[in-house]
Amino acid sequence: MTQADYIRTVSEPLLENPRALSEKIAGALGGRPVEHEGLSGFLNSEFDRFLNQLFASEKVAPQHAVAALGGRPGFVWLGERPNSEDLGRLRLLEMYGMAATTAVRPERRLPQGETGEVRSRDDLDGWFGVYSEVFGADPSARDEWTRIHDTLGPSGDGSLLLLLARVDGSPAATGAVFFQPDAAGLYCFTTLSGMRRRGLASALVDACHEAARARGIERAVLQATNSGRPAYARAGYREERSLPVLLSP
Repeated sequence: MTQADYIRTVSEPLLENPRALSEKIAGALGGRPVEHEGLSGFLNSEFDRFLNQLFASEKVAPQHAVAALGGRPGFVWLGERPNSEDLGRLRLLEMYGMAATTAVRPERRLPQGETGEVRSRDDLDGWFGVYSEVFGADPSARDEWTRIHDTLGPSGDGSLLLLLARVDGSPAATGAVFFQPDAAGLYCFTTLSGMRRRGLASALVDACHEAARARGIERAVLQATNSGRPAYARAGYREERSLPVLLSP
């Protein structure tokens, strides 16, 4: 089976967008493709789990899947949930693939803050500060995100848009949207603990949808945690299926 076969098997339809994003990030950072039996993807960072993502096309032993990360932090999206004996002490997270149209919602809550695109270095510093605090990302990944933004952002090919919400001028919440011709993928939604329940995440989703509509894209997808599902459901997303993912470390 070729790597293209692996990609087609695993990424139809809910993981196609994150796999394509991982490949674009590899181009920006000089990442390394992974082509193990039953696994494909890219290793792009020594520091940031989100930037290292592998995708299983068939049943793969969890230990083998994590070993393919080569000691780096990362995600491995599995084709099926492993049993507890195979999992051992590895960490498994149940994510949920969700999809929505990008049409304007009839009722939208006004946020207690302002949202906008990340364009300046100050914007990027604010975005990464919130992202790293909430996700626990290594501060060393800041330079990698600068290169990603320069290559894929507004001054690059425009395929990735980072969004930042501020409250009283201070960075408070983040989001990102990656554009493919037929779908927009939403990522990196974080809100500082003291800034929650202000409608910021909902406003960032709306901003992603607006950017997608401006590009003629009518469908949006995301991968939600169990705790995030209700918020995305209120934004019009419907759950399509669960997606087990290994986290390392």
